[in-house]
Amino acid sequence: MIAITKKNGARFVALLSITCIGLAACGSSSPAASSSSPAASSSSSPAAASGTANVAYASSIEFLNEKSVGPAFAKATGFKYSGRAGASGALSSDIASGEITPNVFESVGGDNITPLEPKFTKWYVQYASTQIVLAYNPKSKYASQFNAFASGKKPIKDLFSLLQTPGFKLGRTDPNIDPQGRSFIYMLELAQMHFHLPSDTVTKIIGSPIASPTSSQIYDEAILESTLQSGQLDASSAYLSQAIQLHLHYIKLPSAINLGDFALANQYAKAHITITVGGVKMPKTGSPLTIDITTIGTPTPAGIAFVKYVLSPAGLALHKQGGYTLLKPTLFGPSSAVPAAVNSELGG
Repeated sequence: MIAITKKNGARFVALLSITCIGLAACGSSSPAASSSSPAASSSSSPAAASGTANVAYASSIEFLNEKSVGPAFAKATGFKYSGRAGASGALSSDIASGEITPNVFESVGGDNITPLEPKFTKWYVQYASTQIVLAYNPKSKYASQFNAFASGKKPIKDLFSLLQTPGFKLGRTDPNIDPQGRSFIYMLELAQMHFHLPSDTVTKIIGSPIASPTSSQIYDEAILESTLQSGQLDASSAYLSQAIQLHLHYIKLPSAINLGDFALANQYAKAHITITVGGVKMPKTGSPLTIDITTIGTPTPAGIAFVKYVLSPAGLALHKQGGYTLLKPTLFGPSSAVPAAVNSELGG
């Protein structure tokens, strides 16, 4: 077997590895793909539509967008769809520098959109949430222990001792550019507090410094899960939505540490990390994991139609099937800056 590398250029390997994985929402019977879907007349009729929705999105949304939402959007509206995956923070930086020029941006966390305000956008909508889990390889030598944690036969507290085992192969993403990388560290910090673990638990699992982008544990998000599935890792960070879409084996974590409960936002904020972006150090704190969307630059008909479709009942249904918890779409920013077609999905 050819080993999967950690280079960004290997992202296509991940796509190849997940192409055969089924998702119920992808079928032709999907409500979003039906001509009777509420979104079928969302922006314009298929016959009148022209243009392409160029969407930059967090890599964790890749399978859902490429296999489900993108094709369903195109069929329902007549617009074309083109997607680009990447770490949310890296995409935000690329948009700011002009390296990429999408007309829609979907991010994990609104804090990757706000740096683009007001030049590239003035608003975003929060519409779904997820949580951190530990995904694992069922053929790992630790599989029996993973299964015991996943089934509740062993207490989750003991999982963090297993992660410190010499030779344990753990994969995660770069916390400096990717919300998943930060969230995994937040989870460990919260676990250390919640379970009253030794004060060096996080550094023993992650290494020091904890925000290092050069750790041997760091993988590009686009290939992390395929690297796990190939057997090169024992376990990896993952969002619950990814685990469901890619049919990964995973250990669900308590709400006190999984960043998935809005009622525990104050507790999550006790976790923190200092990242480095463009040579500048930036403090970050834990918060519930959300999916947020906005248009970039002068809104285009196709870009507006894509955001409207995502926020429509049909689009939200696809996200629910993909393992996301749906939130009441909430606008951050002035409603006057939001295209009328998008405002209509927000009740405006």
